[in-house]
Amino acid sequence: MRYGVLDWGPTILSEWKGVTLAKAGWMVAGFEIAGIIGMLLAGWATDKFFKGKAIRVCFLCMIGVSIFVFIFWKLEHPPVWLASLVLMAAGFFIYGPQALIGIAAANLATNKAAATAGGFTGLFGYASTIVSGWCLGYLAQHFGWDLTFEILFFTSIIGAVTFLFGWKAKAHGYES
Repeated sequence: MRYGVLDWGPTILSEWKGVTLAKAGWMVAGFEIAGIIGMLLAGWATDKFFKGKAIRVCFLCMIGVSIFVFIFWKLEHPPVWLASLVLMAAGFFIYGPQALIGIAAANLATNKAAATAGGFTGLFGYASTIVSGWCLGYLAQHFGWDLTFEILFFTSIIGAVTFLFGWKAKAHGYES
C-alpha cells in the first residue's frame, strides 16, 4: 500500500481524481507525514495497551487502512481537502504495520529464529515494491484505476485477516 502511493500517488491523484500535479505532490507528502505520526503512535500503543503484542496493532491498523482505501476509491471527484484527509488517514494507518511487522514476526518466532523471521519480513516487504511499481501500473493502464483500487482494497482486507490469525498469540515465543 505504502509503495503504491509513493510510486503512483501523483499519477493517481492527477489522472483519476483530477488534482494538479503540484497539489498531488503535497498530498503525498501529507500521506508520509501522517504515516510517521501513525507509526509512532502504533509503536506506543503496542507497548502501552497491547503489552508488546504488535500483531494486534497491525490488525487494527489494517482495518483502518481498508476503511480509508475504500473511501478514497469510492470518492468520485472529491475536493482536494477531503481527498487529502482521506489519503492522510490511510497513511496514518499503513505505517504502523510496516514498522511493526518485523517486530511481530520476531516476537512470534523462537529466540533462535527471531532474526530470520525479521529478515523474511524485510525481504518480502522490499519485494513488494516490484508489485506496487510494475503491477499497479499494468493494472491501471490496461484495466483502469477503479479495478486497481478494488484490488488494493481486497489486498488490505487479506492483510487484516492474516493478522487476525495471530490475535491470540503470546507477545513472544522466546521461552522455547
